[in-house]
Amino acid sequence: MNRFSRYLFREILPLYAAGLAVLLVLLLANFLLGVIADALARGVPAALVARFLLFKLPAAAGPGLPLALLFAALLGLTRLGQDGEIKAALLLGLSPRRFLMPMLGLGLLVSLIAFANDELVVPWSEQKALEVQKDILLRSPETVLKAGSFFTDALGRSIYIGALDPGGHLRNVTVISPGGTQGPRDVIQAASGDLDQAAGVWRLHDLHFRVFRSSRLVLDFRAKSGTLPIRGLSAGVTGTPDLVYLPLSDLLRRLGSDPGQPKPAEWTALNRKFAEPLAATAFALFALAVALFTFRRGLPLGFVSVLLLTFVYYATGSVSKLLGAQGTIPAYVAGWAPVAVYAIAGSVLLALSWRR
Repeated sequence: MNRFSRYLFREILPLYAAGLAVLLVLLLANFLLGVIADALARGVPAALVARFLLFKLPAAAGPGLPLALLFAALLGLTRLGQDGEIKAALLLGLSPRRFLMPMLGLGLLVSLIAFANDELVVPWSEQKALEVQKDILLRSPETVLKAGSFFTDALGRSIYIGALDPGGHLRNVTVISPGGTQGPRDVIQAASGDLDQAAGVWRLHDLHFRVFRSSRLVLDFRAKSGTLPIRGLSAGVTGTPDLVYLPLSDLLRRLGSDPGQPKPAEWTALNRKFAEPLAATAFALFALAVALFTFRRGLPLGFVSVLLLTFVYYATGSVSKLLGAQGTIPAYVAGWAPVAVYAIAGSVLLALSWRR
């Protein structure tokens, strides 16, 4: 690494650290909004909420690592142009290539770190965050049961109550334990039941119990009665986790199952798994191109413009992944279009500015 490359890094890396810290705080605040109502209503200790945010940190770093580079590189390189340092470097005989190579190297390094984080750290941390979220629910009082509604307990089981009679008498109860991509692990159906709030259990009658392995029925029996511990119910439908957080092997396994079934969400997640980390490299190219172009044209690029160019990627990425998961646009377009916009724009601007 030559002296000029080290100088560029000394200019950009402090801004990168500051930008990454701000983005992580904002993204963690978004995650916090999903549990803050439950935490406040149930008197959850602050330490438990802090554990949840700690395990959500790698998921926040996924988009944060590339976005912080876009912010830092734009701010740092345009500052060099406005202060005349790019002009001085070119007058000393340095070609734009001396800017390009260290920036591309930094972009590739951030891309590798982001991909390793998404593939190795995020799946583990998301599982831990889910466990902490279940602990938060376990501390909650029972929600008011309503007939004909689905509930989710702290163990992730989906519960349906067909009818609720006075005195806590239940009818047509179904309890489903999810098994991920392989379908439910077990299904319990009961003709009736009674809610024992003091013991925190449901006493079910006329049970039909079925156990599945890899979507195959392996156990099927009936019983006159049984006791089911139920704690921490929450009404409604729980949020669907982002498929891009799955390990690559699990995502490919989902794509391989049921070949005739369209899977726009899975294909979009597969494209995003590679496109989003590589966005850091596209951002490095784009930031350099914008700095050289504005320097050549004498156009000032202020702090607000830097924020706007950073926000555009986040906004377009959010919209495209939603449209791709719904099958509205092709999965490869949803995954790669936000990155391609910056890569193409950077290449065009760099070609226009590539002269001594």
